[in-house]
Amino acid sequence: MKSIQTLIFMVSMMMTFSGFALQNPGGDSILNVKLHSKILGQDRDLIIHLPRNYDPDKKYPVIYVLDGSSQDQHIADKFDSLSSLARVPQTIVVGIPNMSGANRTLQLVPPFMLTDPAKPESPPGTADTFLDFMELELIPFIAEKYGASGLRSFAGNSRGGLLVMYSLIHKPDLFTGRFCFSTPLWRQNNLLVSKVSEFLTTKKRMNSFLYASAGANETENIKSGLDTLTQVLKQKAPTGFVWYTYYTAGVDHQLNANVSATDGILQWGKFLKKQKL
Repeated sequence: MKSIQTLIFMVSMMMTFSGFALQNPGGDSILNVKLHSKILGQDRDLIIHLPRNYDPDKKYPVIYVLDGSSQDQHIADKFDSLSSLARVPQTIVVGIPNMSGANRTLQLVPPFMLTDPAKPESPPGTADTFLDFMELELIPFIAEKYGASGLRSFAGNSRGGLLVMYSLIHKPDLFTGRFCFSTPLWRQNNLLVSKVSEFLTTKKRMNSFLYASAGANETENIKSGLDTLTQVLKQKAPTGFVWYTYYTAGVDHQLNANVSATDGILQWGKFLKKQKL
């Protein structure tokens, strides 16, 4: 009976949201879905990876992954492999494609930063609006339609890492875990790191996890930004705030997220077990 209910549920989702599902050899399903956002004034594509043997009657943690279509698949594969080893819980992975270069330029950058640090006349980012979209539209949609629990994490690569880090100071309770890969934290004299430092100073305790990495072969700018963040975390991280900064040996900007995500997810799993989440 359970398998029949699951099949009906999956078919109904495909019909309701005009998406389509692909079946991975491992047994997890990939749903391509459109969601209209009144906040953004856009129809947004979503790539939803449901865990192996997905049960619509259960509640699952969710990780939201920016740069969907380039970053979500390897994250989903790692969660699938590590959950089969009981290193992390089975997790729904939601990939969020940019849809356009303009989206990536504006929506991933905090509103106090320039979209192009080399051009003082460039507009500020609109990451605050994008986080409103996530909090008020996307997260409730996933919770209602796919059985999401309240345990959420957020991952971003390169410019996407700016949005993930910004979410820490703008909406700290929206996610428990954050993953920032190859993030240009150095921009505008480490402005975002300075904002993080100011924010952490106001906190005595936070039940939060942060993993930030860069490839050992990346630019000196990228590495200096990570070094600056590391010093701030050493000095300012409040009780309960678990963080890791990591250099991935032998890789550059293109490969770091794919390689270091395994370590990041393993550390996330340790955090969850310790916190009994």
